[in-house]
Amino acid sequence: MSTGRHWTSLIVLVGTAALASCAQVEDPCKTKSRVVADDKYCDKYWECDNGQSIQYDCPNGLVFAGKHRGVTEGCDYPWRSNYCEYPKVQTNPPIGTEHCDWLYGIFGHETSCTRYWTCWNGTATEQLCIGGLLYNENAHSCDWPENVDGCQKHPLCNEDPNGNVPLGKSCNRYWQCQGGYPRLQRCPAMLVFDRRSLRCVVPPTEECDVPTTTAPPPEEDQQDLRQGQQQPQKRPGNDYQEQQGRQRPRN
Repeated sequence: MSTGRHWTSLIVLVGTAALASCAQVEDPCKTKSRVVADDKYCDKYWECDNGQSIQYDCPNGLVFAGKHRGVTEGCDYPWRSNYCEYPKVQTNPPIGTEHCDWLYGIFGHETSCTRYWTCWNGTATEQLCIGGLLYNENAHSCDWPENVDGCQKHPLCNEDPNGNVPLGKSCNRYWQCQGGYPRLQRCPAMLVFDRRSLRCVVPPTEECDVPTTTAPPPEEDQQDLRQGQQQPQKRPGNDYQEQQGRQRPRN
């Protein structure tokens, strides 16, 4: 939680009075965690500060998940673990920026089924679904194409929606199109992918000798899928979420 708070006695009194008016809100100063959820709004919570109950707002687009949980400040994305279920609602309106419906969140791309945006404090970072996956707006993550409605077929499979496509310079990996969507495949041991017959064969071929046991570099998996576009940025993990400390918005 943030430090360096300077509250006037009036704000403390107002916060205490508001807490007292909500009988269902547990006094955070009487709990071990010193933090409790608001009883009506899932994007607000109460914290004990110097013996007083103070109400805080989660960053715009996030909801309260619990102390030391979520992506920042005890707050998380609304769709995770059903943190914001009826009758609770988000009371703060969305603050939108370019590509971001809220300051924090994960949002679909405007023109691509294989890309999406991660938004952190209003700054959008473009991400890419690899391995033949598409962005699923309902799951807020990359998913198998059959689980994604309303998305166009992948351009890799334009020539044959159920055929095979070479993967860069790889000798044992290739794309297998299934209903117009590519999935990454690997030839069985000691076989190589033949670019002419578009299937796994006994080596050698014009491009490949006996396959090695060394896996190709990760970027080789992506170069055909990107079709000349720049390399994608990594999907955010713990390092993405554990950024520098940020000042919490106060109610």
